[in-house]
Amino acid sequence: MRVPSSFTTPQRRAPQQARAALRRAKFLEVAALLFGENGYDAVTMTAIAEQAEASIGTLYDYFPDKQSIALALMAEYTEEKEAQWKTLLRDTGELTRADLADLFVEGALRFMQERPAYLALMGAPVAYTRSKSDRRPLRETFARTLKKMNPKLKEKQAFIHAEVIVQLIKGLLAVYKEAVPKERDKVAKEFKKLMRLYLMESI
Repeated sequence: MRVPSSFTTPQRRAPQQARAALRRAKFLEVAALLFGENGYDAVTMTAIAEQAEASIGTLYDYFPDKQSIALALMAEYTEEKEAQWKTLLRDTGELTRADLADLFVEGALRFMQERPAYLALMGAPVAYTRSKSDRRPLRETFARTLKKMNPKLKEKQAFIHAEVIVQLIKGLLAVYKEAVPKERDKVAKEFKKLMRLYLMESI
């Protein structure tokens, strides 16, 4: 009896799909390291392929250009960032406002420092955009944390405060990126002061 092709197709494709996923992840890992070491502009598709020990043709099978690699990394970082904040802010019941301010600053910097391409991609000429609805979950995570700290906060007001905190974090990373290494600790301290003042006065 002939076995229907629908029974055999997943078994044939699964190993290929797994290998493809690993190869794609390898390209992104290599690109992230190269972007972090050399900057976005200096890295070429050829360098990424060589470092990944693959042909340039294979790399183009996965990514049509360097911009698409950057966009893929940005998308990964966005997902990871939202997951990190959910974890960091899961249990904040014992934190003071000053503690929470420090957590916002230190969490943002730690996330960036653990990802070699993060700063390089911040200044890359790549348009990574998300819809308002896609950006909303992170604001909601922050807003829930603020409401736990101050149950009297109305939901709309908590969301506005969350948006301000997001923008403060973006400002922190932008200033941190431009600062020389020996000045970056000072930048972090100044933004902690700013974040503390905001939380003390507003929350």
